Amino acid sequence: MRRIEIITPQHVPIQYQLATVRERGLAFFLDFVILACCTLFLYLIIAFATSTGETTQTFAYLIIVPFYTFYSIFFESLMNGQTPGKLAVKIHVIKLTGTDLSFSDYMLRWMFRWLDIWISFGSIAALLVSSSRKGQRLGDVLADTAVVRVTPDYYVSLTNLLSIKSTDSHELLYPEARIFKEEEMLLVKQVLDRFKAHKNPAHTALLKQTAIGVSERLGLEKQTVDPVEFLSRVLVDYVTSTRSG
Repeated sequence: MRRIEIITPQHVPIQYQLATVRERGLAFFLDFVILACCTLFLYLIIAFATSTGETTQTFAYLIIVPFYTFYSIFFESLMNGQTPGKLAVKIHVIKLTGTDLSFSDYMLRWMFRWLDIWISFGSIAALLVSSSRKGQRLGDVLADTAVVRVTPDYYVSLTNLLSIKSTDSHELLYPEARIFKEEEMLLVKQVLDRFKAHKNPAHTALLKQTAIGVSERLGLEKQTVDPVEFLSRVLVDYVTSTRSG
């Protein structure tokens, strides 16, 4: 699974998994089905409420055509980078600068749908998304956006989280560590690994923020231990308490 790392305006790195061509295609198909059903439903309502065929056609152009045309930009701007199809597939649009998307960003993506998807029957979009490093179609490149998974796959295995040969002789320093979820501990492990591999200011800040967040969850008034030592010990206590429990 391809990943990208975004540096937020606060200089905190966040890693995302890119949506695949298949996922984006499935989201598009679901949106198309929703569009078709809604269009038919609206047309039937208009036809039932109007008296002549000419009036029906007029209202259809005034109501259905705008709905069909601006469906994607309307929902993406309203639902923070998601359409109903993207919501179902659990993917969404993000800004590569780490900031919130503006309406002009959504507009750029929408404008180039005609070339990326409709005119080329999706071939240009599929080719660009599958071949580009950041999984971008033309509209994404111009808007500086990418489509990522909402729920990432954690690529650190819990069984490889820590090597503890025996839990019987290990004294728990933070027995409350068992309150954490597996996904949270995997994220802590990722923060530690990234800090050890790249000790830059961004990863240092993320390490400290993570240590503060974990200490607050444990109910500690003040966390004075070195963040690396503290988080490592919490991980050990988590694995020990959950294995022995």
